Amino acid sequence: MARGVPSPADKDLMERLAALGVRVSAAQLERWRGVGLLPGHARRWLGRGRGSVSVLAEETVAVAAALGRHARPGRDLRWTVIAWYAEAGRPAGPGELAVPEPPWPAVREALVWAVGRSHAQRVVVQARAAGGGGEEAQDAFYAEAGRVVGRGPAGLPHPGEVRRLVVEDPEGTWEQSYERERRRAAVRLAAAAGMGAGEVGGEMLVEALAALMPGVDWASVAESARRAESEGTLASWIEAGALVDPLARLQAAGEEEMAAARGVVRVLTLVGFFYVMHGFLMPDSPFLADLRVRVDASGFALFIALLVSQMAKPSGVPHALVMCLSPEIAALATWLEELIDEQVGSGQRLLSLPGTEEGGAEAFMQTWVGHLHELRDRDAVEDDVPGSTGAAFSGS
Repeated sequence: MARGVPSPADKDLMERLAALGVRVSAAQLERWRGVGLLPGHARRWLGRGRGSVSVLAEETVAVAAALGRHARPGRDLRWTVIAWYAEAGRPAGPGELAVPEPPWPAVREALVWAVGRSHAQRVVVQARAAGGGGEEAQDAFYAEAGRVVGRGPAGLPHPGEVRRLVVEDPEGTWEQSYERERRRAAVRLAAAAGMGAGEVGGEMLVEALAALMPGVDWASVAESARRAESEGTLASWIEAGALVDPLARLQAAGEEEMAAARGVVRVLTLVGFFYVMHGFLMPDSPFLADLRVRVDASGFALFIALLVSQMAKPSGVPHALVMCLSPEIAALATWLEELIDEQVGSGQRLLSLPGTEEGGAEAFMQTWVGHLHELRDRDAVEDDVPGSTGAAFSGS
């Protein structure tokens, strides 16, 4: 068969994918098969000298559908593998194909490649070099770290603050001081990771952790750091490199560990979505209100909210996975999952509003949409008032 002419089985495959809303070319199928991502078709012998035909397996359809959903013109195939891995293993919805696991060697190669070329890893490498490079190298590190951290996400304000600006004060401005402090904290952690905790000092190190994880009681940790600093044992008090060296943590993790981290990410991202969306007029059921209080009390609210944006694009997935390799983060996910199970066991529903229990999720969504329409109508009225500048969220 001439190169580029799809086999009957590939034609069947492309038709099946098109019915699922996924369009791929014969060249894409050939490329995916050539690098070992897409299985080849099995052969069925017809007997009596009639030769054989290719047979399309359901697994092949599922793999090609996953690849086709995430492939983009010009996108490196490793980003496609990462996006596929992020969704693999989820329960399939009605009429959907279950997403199979991509080959682990391809996943590991893609994750290591993505983290190794990231700005965050470059800062860690530069910090290590600066540790023994003198004052000029250190100045260069801080300048580069400031640029990288300045471009990265600092996280949204607390959902209550977002809600206030959306509903009560649409002409208001974001408070910027919290962003500056968090960005400074990230640079300090990078310096500690590359040059040792002594570069930052125990007190500054704890202050940086507190800025990134507000709500945690850091008093005992701060006292321990002060004691270690006075005794000259700060360097051994903390393994600074474990703080923000994503590549080292990734390279040390195996397939099972990474799959467990992916499960942690999914729990925390779901919780983070409900937490963040409160700021954008999501109705506040008793269940969600309690969950939000628990997230705030955990001290990891910023981290959980950040996962939502990270998991929305392939470039953020590797860093989300690496952060969730931490036993402390895994314990946080377990605690929140147990809380949700406890609430469900007591008869509460996640998306059940008082007075609309029978309507369930549909009534919840109708209420949410109603809130957004009210905001839109209010902004439209304000725009018609002479001298009004209109609301910042007009049209939302």
